[in-house]
Amino acid sequence: VIADSNHGFKMIGVGELVAHELLGGSSDLLEPFRYSRYAQGKLHPVSNSPFPWS
Repeated sequence: VIADSNHGFKMIGVGELVAHELLGGSSDLLEPFRYSRYAQGKLHPVSNSPFPWS
């Protein structure tokens, strides 16, 4: 699994979340990116962003 936000200021935080997930933990922040979303047909999580393109 490679998790890279491609933004330097986020990489440490994303790495910590992914490491926690790989060790059997879970994170609400990573939930929208789970692999099972494809089988469930839930491909587009609802955005809370104020920007229409995100």
